[in-house]
Amino acid sequence: MSQIPKILIISDLQTTSPLWAFSITQARWDIALEPDPAKAVERWAELLPDLIVCDIDSDSVSLEIVTKLREQAVLPILLLSSKREKGFILEAYEAGVNECILKPIEPTLFEVKLKAWLRHTSNVPVDVLEAIKVDDFHLIPADRVVVLDKKDPIHLTNLEFRLLYYLMGRSGRVLTTEELCHYVWSHHSAGDPVMLKSLVYRLRRKIEADPANPHYVHTVAGVGYRFFVK
Repeated sequence: MSQIPKILIISDLQTTSPLWAFSITQARWDIALEPDPAKAVERWAELLPDLIVCDIDSDSVSLEIVTKLREQAVLPILLLSSKREKGFILEAYEAGVNECILKPIEPTLFEVKLKAWLRHTSNVPVDVLEAIKVDDFHLIPADRVVVLDKKDPIHLTNLEFRLLYYLMGRSGRVLTTEELCHYVWSHHSAGDPVMLKSLVYRLRRKIEADPANPHYVHTVAGVGYRFFVK
């Protein structure tokens, strides 16, 4: 985690979201406010925050945004909602929310919850990880990029990096789908084979000359995946 935690607040509630942002700014966190839910994933990729708070007027949009973010991000996602129906709350957790916070909530309690989740973030700072090189394939954690045969760097998302780092660190070994899901999504989200397959697909589109005939990340039918150079 960065020295000053970054929190992204996604909220289209113009009368209340600036107040939330201001109140937690007093805790000396780096706060970014995104008022357009449609830009949530783009803003996350730009800022790479330590935690996300969603406070969106439409419950269906909230769940849609959380689902999209969880496919890309490994970090706590907190959802503020005044909806108390059990079905909605269960759906929110299934979408990838780490905690549903019922509104209204007292600002001091809200701040305490944020502090608790920030303490539980488990990402190792990438700048302390060693680079990995296999033939002409060079993964550089500090910049979260891949360099292939001295070509332009290829930038990776958080999940793409985690998957590739784990695969390359065990180059040649067959890693099960369960093992990869556990590492990539950690305790923040269970992950599942469908999400992993989608992640592998996105990664291959970035690093493979022919994603349909991969040179680096190979599928082992019925088991999982492995990294090796043909």
